[in-house]
Amino acid sequence: MAQLVLVVAVNLTVRDYGAFQAEEKLLVFDKQKVYALRIEDGKDSVVLHKQEGKWLRPLPEIGDFPANQGRIERLLDKLTALEKGWPVATTSGAVQRFKVAEDQFERKLTLYSKEEILAQLYAGTSPGFRKVYVRPMDEESFFSVEFNTWEASTKVDGWIDKEILNLEADELERIEMPGFVLQREEDRLQLSELKENEESNMEEVRLLLDKLTGLRIQSLLGTEAKAEYRQDQPDLEIKIVLKDGQALSYRFSKPEEAPYYVLKRSDLNHYFKIADFTAKPLLDMAREKLVQVKNKGKPTEIFDEEKQSAMIQEATE
Repeated sequence: MAQLVLVVAVNLTVRDYGAFQAEEKLLVFDKQKVYALRIEDGKDSVVLHKQEGKWLRPLPEIGDFPANQGRIERLLDKLTALEKGWPVATTSGAVQRFKVAEDQFERKLTLYSKEEILAQLYAGTSPGFRKVYVRPMDEESFFSVEFNTWEASTKVDGWIDKEILNLEADELERIEMPGFVLQREEDRLQLSELKENEESNMEEVRLLLDKLTGLRIQSLLGTEAKAEYRQDQPDLEIKIVLKDGQALSYRFSKPEEAPYYVLKRSDLNHYFKIADFTAKPLLDMAREKLVQVKNKGKPTEIFDEEKQSAMIQEATE
């Protein structure tokens, strides 16, 4: 009899789980109304807010700085897509143990409109790969969802726009670097003052343009000029003139024994930390890498075949 009761109970449980559809949203909020986002880890916190449709990261003493728009939008999309599933537990002891309590959590995310809190989520420990326990505000139950706490970092550098130095190559009119100048001619940038037997190595020019226009920063160093940056002893200076006439000056310097370079661009107030591997190709750039002898590398076999074909045709006529 006991065995029969157990079988029936198991079957009922299986049927209940099989019929369950985890479609209820974990958080209910209008993404378009989100004006600010605060992320906390119990020690540090980061705040992001919108201004004129753009996400900004407020920084102490130096005001707002452009944030990584794509990363924030992906996080908001992820939060709107989360579904509850089956509750893991509801007891206060479990809430504390799995770190989804108000006073103990791995992450606390708060979404604000201009008037109120739209949603709040506590993220705790992980039950497995790409999984985390979460508990919405004002709920006793918590759930296991697909999420990573690194997606909600509390580090400043994780949210700034690291591509703020990026330019469109088509907008560049002139580039001045030590030993050579690139000037736009025939709608493309080429080495100026070429000798009679020289021409631009366009593949190398393109690689240089990719590095210049795609510069990526590691982090912000503030707006204060510091002697330790050694900007008065630059390792490299570059001048770029855009089609609209705007001139941008780049000054790279290396603090003593530092594993990075400091960059100051003339149109921006901040000093930026640049990785060694990003700066070195520009420092090592020289004219000889961008120039080649005219017709260098043209296959002689093609010429010989053409000449031989012409000779055969002439002989048969």
